[in-house]
Amino acid sequence: MPASYPDYNTISAEWLIELISDDPVARFAAQELRRTLQRIGTPPLSIVAQADGPRIALRHGPAGDGFVRTAHAQGMTLRGDGPRGLLYAVYDLLEALGCAWVAPGPAGERLPRYDRVTLPTESIARQPALPGRCLIIGHDFFLETAEEWILWAARNRLNTIFIHTIDRRLALGACHLRRWRARRKTLLPLLRERGMLLELGGHGLSTLIPRAAFRSTPQAFRHDGVRRTPDHNLCPSGATTRDLLRRYGAAFFRAYPEAQVYHLWPDDLRAGGWCHCPDCVNLLPSDQALLAANELAAALAEINPTARLAYLAYHDTESPPTRVKPHPNVVLTYAPRPRSYAYGIGDTESVINSYFAAQLHHNLDAFDHRDGTSASEHRLFEYYLDGILFKSALPPLPDVIHADLRWYRDAGVHTVQALMTGDRPWLTAPINAYLFARLAWNLDQDPRAVLAQYAAVRAPRSPSALTRVYTALEAAWRHVLDIAPGEASSQAELPALRDLIYAPPADVLDYMAAPQSLRERRLERLDRGMSLLNEGQPAWEEIIAHAYADAPALETEHTEWELSALAVHFLTLRQRTYVLEGRAAPRERVNAALNDAQAALDALMRWGDANLPTALARSHYRLMRLLFQLHLASLRDRRLFWPWQRLILRIRMYAALAWATARIVGPSIFPGAMRRFGR
Repeated sequence: MPASYPDYNTISAEWLIELISDDPVARFAAQELRRTLQRIGTPPLSIVAQADGPRIALRHGPAGDGFVRTAHAQGMTLRGDGPRGLLYAVYDLLEALGCAWVAPGPAGERLPRYDRVTLPTESIARQPALPGRCLIIGHDFFLETAEEWILWAARNRLNTIFIHTIDRRLALGACHLRRWRARRKTLLPLLRERGMLLELGGHGLSTLIPRAAFRSTPQAFRHDGVRRTPDHNLCPSGATTRDLLRRYGAAFFRAYPEAQVYHLWPDDLRAGGWCHCPDCVNLLPSDQALLAANELAAALAEINPTARLAYLAYHDTESPPTRVKPHPNVVLTYAPRPRSYAYGIGDTESVINSYFAAQLHHNLDAFDHRDGTSASEHRLFEYYLDGILFKSALPPLPDVIHADLRWYRDAGVHTVQALMTGDRPWLTAPINAYLFARLAWNLDQDPRAVLAQYAAVRAPRSPSALTRVYTALEAAWRHVLDIAPGEASSQAELPALRDLIYAPPADVLDYMAAPQSLRERRLERLDRGMSLLNEGQPAWEEIIAHAYADAPALETEHTEWELSALAVHFLTLRQRTYVLEGRAAPRERVNAALNDAQAALDALMRWGDANLPTALARSHYRLMRLLFQLHLASLRDRRLFWPWQRLILRIRMYAALAWATARIVGPSIFPGAMRRFGR
């Protein structure tokens, strides 16, 4: 040990933070290090350009997220491949000292307190598993608390924030574009000082060109096989459309110059929104979508040559284009939403996942082997935090996320994005957020170890019990999520005058219309899942009994768990009603089963009324639960009701839906809203 520094790895008042860079991200890294070290027990350290005594020296290269940490006789050197890599080196050092940020806000933070802070003596080098690691903020609920999410994301080495927007009054799975305009002055400085990238947009193609332009230029809008119509997507083949796309696209890019990647996708339809004019009729939906994307990309290249325009492979564009080649600054975004989350995407045991894995490979091939720099920037749009897909109650997915990220990395995906959306704000941040962030950075970790890290911070007096809670919850949800091909919903575009009682909207986990053999199998699996979920309650009792100052936070987390139990219970009882229908059971048995399912749905409604903090949140939640009510109403309509009762049922249901929608966006939006429910 050097004589001049007898305590060379224990920080004292003589230590300094040495930073020679004037890069703003590097300066922020130095300040973050100074602040946090002081919070855990060191004296306040000065930040200087040159230190003569013991120091933590901060260095960085031109770009990159990797870093090296080296201990030496003068103290320690942190060197990032780029300024952001230096910031990650700082967070890695702080974690080595016992700090952790498992969720946004104070409740998710663990900062130890020491009498003396002693630096680790081992030298390490780290590189990210995936170059791009992105959190998608996909609802106004989460945009309102985006400051905490941005801080948390950077501390857990996510390097991109995607603000998923839509320019419509009703935004069920996206942020209102106007809310981003109101919030960006506050949020952009947070992103910039952390070196984070920004992506912006969503299903905005059909609102990019004003619908009023249909009167003067109907040829720019799609032909539905009978006539031109201003609904849904455009006619991408005509010169008029190309001119309009470039003009309005350029206006959008100039209005939002802050993004590095823009998303202006077609409408969120499973099928039916494309053009059938003579020039388009023989083009695949993916070719039509890419024609539009190429025009927007050309306009973007003139305004910002370094930015990218995302093409979305999703629903009817999930098969790759065959006749149109992508513009050099178009990047692929692949979104396998109808997949099974009981398995990793590359697990051949799942027939559904095998299909989506193959489609990803086909799309990667279509977007590779071309000039330009964007061929290596493929994006994968994932749904680990999608509260709409998972019926408001997110299943923990440690093994699935781990398997997915490994497979995506090996397939050549550059950036994996996790959509955080839903019908309500979280009461406590979902565990999948922490799992995704940590595994996207380091795939060599055991996902069970990451789960244990989370539990150690959230329930330090009973971490093993919390681990058991999430392990049981994961096993229960696996029975919900293991979808067979015959259970997959095949709804296409919803007609404007559709009878929502006769044919209610259905999403991925609404598998009631499957053949009877699959209905029976599904009910058996849901019963097993419910049994597993019930095993979590004793573990929760242990956790709460041992809690102290953290009791309120743990009770809130338990409330989130209760929603999972209620959701699985309802899905099980709803399935029982459809099984009885398929068996042609007596009316009395069907009616009793429907009453049980209604009681379970009423319990879900009461959960929202009791636990959601605002009237707006409760209205969003209730609107989505009314879709469940439509499923039960449809069965009563078919099996139990006389004609006069069926009329009363429709009056009541449509009034409830109109009232719930009006409480969110106003009275005139209801018909269009209903057309978008059946994603």
